[in-house]
Amino acid sequence: MENALTETITIQVPFFDLDAIQMVWHGNYVKYMENAREAFGAKFGLEYLHIFNSGYTAPVVDMHLKYKMSARMGDELTVAITYKPTRAAKLIFDYDIRRKSDGAQILEATTIQLFVSRSGIFETTNPEFFAAWKERWHQ
Repeated sequence: MENALTETITIQVPFFDLDAIQMVWHGNYVKYMENAREAFGAKFGLEYLHIFNSGYTAPVVDMHLKYKMSARMGDELTVAITYKPTRAAKLIFDYDIRRKSDGAQILEATTIQLFVSRSGIFETTNPEFFAAWKERWHQ
């Protein structure tokens, strides 16, 4: 995609992310994806605090994960996140987690977040701040 908005972070797998058989516990990959979303927001001006200060939250409402292989303690992982443009009032991200040493794919995933007003109502149209963000990044 020509105008793809993407960010990549690096994570060194710590001991406390392992399960009893010395592999990264599957739920920790979701944490790594959250770290990537936060880095994406910082890079492109879509931080959670900005969303909140605009009157909304953006909970994850759908998540699909495909585990390809396991990571182990000490592995350095790259977590790439890419925004998928849509006309709808939602955030869709794709993720690609790889072991840095050999490029092996560990996981691929997609998340969908919807905008919810502070009063708990799902927003069906693009909130003003999000429409301005899309305009800024030509999305």
